[in-house]
Amino acid sequence: MAKSRKKATRGEAEAPTSSCLVICDEVLVSVAHGKHLLQGVINEINVPVVPIALGPFAAYIRLTNVYGGSEIRISLCKADDDEDVFAFPAKAPEVSSPLQSHTLIIRIPPFAIEESGRYIFSASHAGVPFAQSPIQINVVEPPKEEP
Repeated sequence: MAKSRKKATRGEAEAPTSSCLVICDEVLVSVAHGKHLLQGVINEINVPVVPIALGPFAAYIRLTNVYGGSEIRISLCKADDDEDVFAFPAKAPEVSSPLQSHTLIIRIPPFAIEESGRYIFSASHAGVPFAQSPIQINVVEPPKEEP
């Protein structure tokens, strides 16, 4: 008796590619021109203490080679132990074409940071990261007021 195999669709077999994956404070979309304005792109965060709650933020992702309904995973993890701070699924629009560029703007709700250090913001498909962006979180003392 022959085993039946499920043939992978192109959306399952091929990972998207990304030209931009960032966390920022806000993404504004121009009604007149359709441009995206990224405000407060984050690569380093200075905090007074840890643990601390950060956010909300926005994820901005530019994708190509995306098939309609492809699922990707967005996550932030500590670089030295790969433990997720947050992770959630995102889905490409059903009308996605692999020959076009697509933009996902995703709200990231507040999240807790337990320790300072290097973190990796990542987008993955089928468990394999295809875009990553490092974020450094530092504990800094506020400047002392002079008398």
